[in-house]
Amino acid sequence: MNATDKKLRSLLQQLTLGQVVKPTNLLEEKKAFLHPRFSNKKKSPSFKYKNTPSNWIDFKPILPLESMDAPDEVVEIYREKQLELDRTKNMFAAVGSDKFTQYAIEIFGAPTAEDAQQAHRVLEKFSNVIPPERNCSAEDFAKFLEARLEKLGISMDIKLVSSMATKISVDSVSRVIHLNRNALFAPQEVKRLLVHEIDVHAVRIHNGSCFPWGIFSMGTAGYREAEEGLAVHFERYSDHLYPFQEKIYAGRCLAVYLSLSAGFTEVFEELLVYFDEETAYTIVERVKRGLADTSRSGALTKEFHYFTGPNRVQSFLHTKGNLKMLMGGKIAFKHAKLIVRFVQKGFVDTSNWIFPVEMNNDKESEQT
Repeated sequence: MNATDKKLRSLLQQLTLGQVVKPTNLLEEKKAFLHPRFSNKKKSPSFKYKNTPSNWIDFKPILPLESMDAPDEVVEIYREKQLELDRTKNMFAAVGSDKFTQYAIEIFGAPTAEDAQQAHRVLEKFSNVIPPERNCSAEDFAKFLEARLEKLGISMDIKLVSSMATKISVDSVSRVIHLNRNALFAPQEVKRLLVHEIDVHAVRIHNGSCFPWGIFSMGTAGYREAEEGLAVHFERYSDHLYPFQEKIYAGRCLAVYLSLSAGFTEVFEELLVYFDEETAYTIVERVKRGLADTSRSGALTKEFHYFTGPNRVQSFLHTKGNLKMLMGGKIAFKHAKLIVRFVQKGFVDTSNWIFPVEMNNDKESEQT
């Protein structure tokens, strides 16, 4: 690994989003908010964090780009990443303050009014759909993950952890899949997550690792919308995207949009039209991470990518974009054409690439 990739890996390990924006009092605030005694008058959660602005005063996310022995186009990709890392540092330093949302929007963007309208339509369509029964333990799900990794020929570790804000997370830096030990999964959820987490997230990490530059497996700047867009695209293509999950994705998009001008309780009440209390709370909690006083407007905006990303994938395909190139690493949509050139120049051996089973039957990708 070259010096630039070593530094990038070190910076990414320090700039871990889930750890920094995870409140220390998640369970207490959830229990208080959903307590039956306060059903008529709910008080927005007040989140606390280990992270403080002082943690980031001397933090310099600078990559040694001058010493890189790589084509100018590759160096520019690292330069873009350095800028994103600097914005991420600023966002982390602003956790709990009013500036947090501004930095989140700079990094992840924000949904439009049209996105929110589309989310409303999906929520209306599936308004009566209820969550599936969850009866698969994390230990059992880990076995399914191991089997899928083995089938595709991907080497990754799976770790069950006791405290996670989400059910599962694929870490591209450590090549470890973290699984919430206390989570339960529905049978259809297991099938969906195998596609989402392994067939897309793990596959893109593997394919990116075939390049001589680590950024293509660790993630280029702006890769997240393509990442989640592809994951949901393949969920749908493989017929494993069930109605309740469609509803969840639409709910996240709407929650981000509403949170930019409303507090936790107001957004929660809006989502109650479509969801049970537990699900509505979980969605708003994800969106309001990073804020301290959640009665104020603001959001961790990245959650809308699950809803808008698949449409971006479809637009990419309609403009003759090469889906296999987009799956060639953890890259943004705009980097797909560069990947084509890198392949043509022999910078990567694509014979080592792997793809989801469903993709081999994807007529659209075969035509491009």
